[in-house]
Amino acid sequence: MSGPAASRPLRSALRRLGGYINRNRGFYAIWLAATLAYVAAFTAIPRLVGHTIGLVDAGRPSDEIAASIGWLVAVTLASALVRFFSRTLVFNAAREIEYEIRNDIFEHLERLPQSFYARWRTGDIMSRCVNDINAVRLLLGVGLLNIVQTPILYVAVISMMLAVNVKVALMVLLPYPLFILIARTFGRSVHRWSLATQEGLADLSNQLQETISGIAVVKAYAMEGVTAERFAAGNQRLFHSQTRLVRANAAMPAIVMLLPAAATLIVLVVGGQEIVAGRMAKADFFTFVMYIYNLTFPTFIMGWVVALAQRGAASMQRIDELLSEQPSIADPPGLTGPETVRGDIEFRNVTFRYPGQDGRDPALRGVDLTIPAGTTLGVVGPVGSGKSTLASLIPHLYEVEDGQIFIGGDDINRIPLAALRRSIAVVPQESFLFSMSLAQNIAFGVPNAEPQAVLSAAAGAQLDKDVDELPNGYDTVVGERGVMLSGGQRQRTALARALAVRPQILILDDVLSAVDAETEADIQRELAEVFRGRTVVVVSSRVSAVRNADQIVVLDDGRIVERGRHAALMRQGGMYARLASEQAEEEALRGAVAEVAR
Repeated sequence: MSGPAASRPLRSALRRLGGYINRNRGFYAIWLAATLAYVAAFTAIPRLVGHTIGLVDAGRPSDEIAASIGWLVAVTLASALVRFFSRTLVFNAAREIEYEIRNDIFEHLERLPQSFYARWRTGDIMSRCVNDINAVRLLLGVGLLNIVQTPILYVAVISMMLAVNVKVALMVLLPYPLFILIARTFGRSVHRWSLATQEGLADLSNQLQETISGIAVVKAYAMEGVTAERFAAGNQRLFHSQTRLVRANAAMPAIVMLLPAAATLIVLVVGGQEIVAGRMAKADFFTFVMYIYNLTFPTFIMGWVVALAQRGAASMQRIDELLSEQPSIADPPGLTGPETVRGDIEFRNVTFRYPGQDGRDPALRGVDLTIPAGTTLGVVGPVGSGKSTLASLIPHLYEVEDGQIFIGGDDINRIPLAALRRSIAVVPQESFLFSMSLAQNIAFGVPNAEPQAVLSAAAGAQLDKDVDELPNGYDTVVGERGVMLSGGQRQRTALARALAVRPQILILDDVLSAVDAETEADIQRELAEVFRGRTVVVVSSRVSAVRNADQIVVLDDGRIVERGRHAALMRQGGMYARLASEQAEEEALRGAVAEVAR
């Protein structure tokens, strides 16, 4: 699980956001100039209206009045055009930063190690990548537009009102300092409930993602009611946060809206007295009324903008927390190493414990192992003995200390990650396929692979025999996680994907567990040719999958308890021989049952 977003200070999040704004300073510089032009036109319109009214009241010639009206129309049209240009600029800049943040998060997620994904929930990450980025875009678009533009409008309008009538202007301004107090009071509440809402939405997204991914298990155990209650409880917590946020969002604009109303009342009372006393012209009175009317919407919307800014700031905190996760597996600065690696692998007294599991026993304990280049290592052992852990350390998927694992004679921490992983292909125990065509899945590691290379890899994995059964052959879209294929077909597709890369080191993590014995034998015959000249690590729960390996190690409780070739291990009569005997009995029993079923 991730830590709370509040663990990253707001100042850090705003500094990161300022970096994105600085990258797009050209957009914002032009937008600021357009905003100043709009404010100039905005403040000029009431003066032109007052001037025109003054000309009419004074009985000036019609051509003079018409000229004043012409200027009023021209300035109004110019104001509309500049406003359109200004808003387009700032909204485009917000979209550009949204685009950059989304790309940065995706690239950052790809750099983070497996240990990060063991700590963070998928739904939480998705919520930050979608909901929080959207909230930041609104902050940088309509939020920033009003946060910058409205104070400038106020300064310009107040200056114009003071130039017209100081007494009335000062009286009109009396209610407005209340806005600062209102903004501070409601802003804290909006920020708190915005953060709670975003975190609640992340929790709910995670529950939904897990339930949909595991719907088969939910149905198999008739747990629909329990999962629905769990989802409803999370939904209730989110609903509570959202309703509190709605109240704060609704209250602030409603109260702020009273400020222009109070100012209008003051103009009517004080301005009326000034007109009666002959100290204020009617034209100036109309100018004041227009200024207050024009400030009504900016004042009203500022209540909503403050809420928007608080929500965007809370979302930026959550994004900053994610982007502040440092990749614990990365190339040191200035690292120079081989572009490819040789196939010999050495483990030197490797003891490994998964990150965040300090209180638990190590997954591997004192493992010493040498795998010469071009040879095949078989790894067997009971469930939980550390087989998959050993395999996952070779491509540097988890953090290991210096001086423990060497590939091609080089410390794994001194080999550039790109070069290391380019030379290794891994077929994991859980075969993950992407929602694309079968051919694209096979060629995933070689995007520009020739069709013949795809066919050859499929044949090597004994997948070509099943392709004709698929609706569109190799062009069949396999669906999310390969749902269109059987378990065995998914495993063989993952194997074909690894074979297409033609790696220096090939790691097979129990890839034949979902295929029958006959298919396993066929695949092993094909793989014998594939293995030639490559370093291969075969992790399997079946002894039959490793019997032809050049070297076999037996793991138990994270330790190597036996090692040797198949015949020698069988003669020792230890754990390996016992596993082989048990599996032979199981195969014989399955064969007898199948014979009876016929």
